Amino acid sequence: MRIGILTQPLRYNYGGIIQNWALQQVLRRMGHEPEMIFLTAHGKPNAKLIAMRCLSFAKCIIKKYLLNRSDVYIHSVLNPRYNPSAPQYVDDEFVKRLRKTKPLDVSVDLAKLVDKRRYDAFIVGSDQVWREEYSPNILSFFLDFLPADDTRKRIAYAASFGKEHDYISSEKMPECIRLLSRFDSVSVRETEGISIIQHDFGREQVEKVLDPTLLLSSADYERLIKPNDHHRTPYIASYILDSNNDKSTIIAQIAIEKGLPVNKINIEVHSGDMATMSQWLANFADADFVVTDSFHGCVFSIIFGKPFIAIANAERGLGRFVSLLSEFYLTSRLVYSFDDFSTKQQHLLEPLDYSLVHQRHDTLRHYSLIWLKNALEK
Repeated sequence: MRIGILTQPLRYNYGGIIQNWALQQVLRRMGHEPEMIFLTAHGKPNAKLIAMRCLSFAKCIIKKYLLNRSDVYIHSVLNPRYNPSAPQYVDDEFVKRLRKTKPLDVSVDLAKLVDKRRYDAFIVGSDQVWREEYSPNILSFFLDFLPADDTRKRIAYAASFGKEHDYISSEKMPECIRLLSRFDSVSVRETEGISIIQHDFGREQVEKVLDPTLLLSSADYERLIKPNDHHRTPYIASYILDSNNDKSTIIAQIAIEKGLPVNKINIEVHSGDMATMSQWLANFADADFVVTDSFHGCVFSIIFGKPFIAIANAERGLGRFVSLLSEFYLTSRLVYSFDDFSTKQQHLLEPLDYSLVHQRHDTLRHYSLIWLKNALEK
């Protein structure tokens, strides 16, 4: 079966990219042909902007090849995301592994494109695909480009709203409700998603499943890590998306208690030295302890069986953390402030027994894979 996937636009989101890869891997193992329908949030550049970019492009050539500047990137001047001081994606080499259409701006006629691509089914998910501020043209993520009488499968797999309220504007919500009623199967990633689907969308049939990354094993990700990216000495892995004083103080305190250095992975877009996907994965795989405020930071701590602390990140969706950690009996790993950490410090720094976590993971993975298989076959 040829499957079109709609998920978050690719750029600098490690978790978003790796969940896309994981879902494609799972679908291939089931015997399908998945392809990402690559939507972007950008329109086409006009003539004046292209002229300005041509001048910038010439300067970039000089800087990169004559002055050996590693922080300069060569992009097509027609690229809607043209930015000479930032890479195309978090890891251009890894993104090439994903089967995908060319980047499509929001004005593209998706109905014509999907007809040309001859998809048999569509999957929306995972990540925060139903959070309007993160998804360009939210109606596309409810498959508005398919006519009502189109009989191809419409599936939501591990879709996420990211927050409990104001995830879709009041103007777009009625149409999203109507479009969701056409879906053959709907699953969400968080507990709060079930409530939203049932109460806000009026659909009773909805299931909770695992994020695509959790459908694979640690061995699957180990194979993506290049030998030179492995760490040889003990360290604490720090993967923080939104820094503040409390988070810095927590990390410093753990470093003192553990007597270990901190490895802070570089995720600064304009640094010219962002971590590759291999380096990002190795950061979790080799760590002795992990501190993170990222949903997928928690996910990969679990996948690699690492002791970790999750620092609550309300801006990016607190419900995601609570739902994930409660599923794996790990809610005690979540802290909300330095004071909260201090009261739990002794427990948090003790060795973490993963025996029950692994059993639970196996159960949930089996259920999620069966759900996806049935959704595609029924």
